[in-house]
Amino acid sequence: MAILSCSIQLRMSLRGNIVTTPTMTADSPEKQSRSVALPLADLGPQECAVMRSADLSETDRELLASMGLREDCRLRLCRVGEPCIVQVEATRLGLSRHVSRRILVERCAAGA
Repeated sequence: MAILSCSIQLRMSLRGNIVTTPTMTADSPEKQSRSVALPLADLGPQECAVMRSADLSETDRELLASMGLREDCRLRLCRVGEPCIVQVEATRLGLSRHVSRRILVERCAAGA
């Protein structure tokens, strides 16, 4: 039986709602099967993800949303680094490392 430690992070979603993100600190079967939010900058090349929240100013969140990068959208990481290039539908966006570290995503299921 594994003992798990869990912390909660509070973030502001693109819709202005507060989003809680549980973070597991011990390896367990629950952790392996559970989808955990991570910074966009931590994805690997060509990985698919769903955006969950962004710890950015309201103005920056609105600007990204106007270009298609909004809560619950599917995206693909085209290029790792600076700029980090993501594709949302038919649009590719270049994001600074600062911005890509503040956007939380969940990896898509394998084969999705």
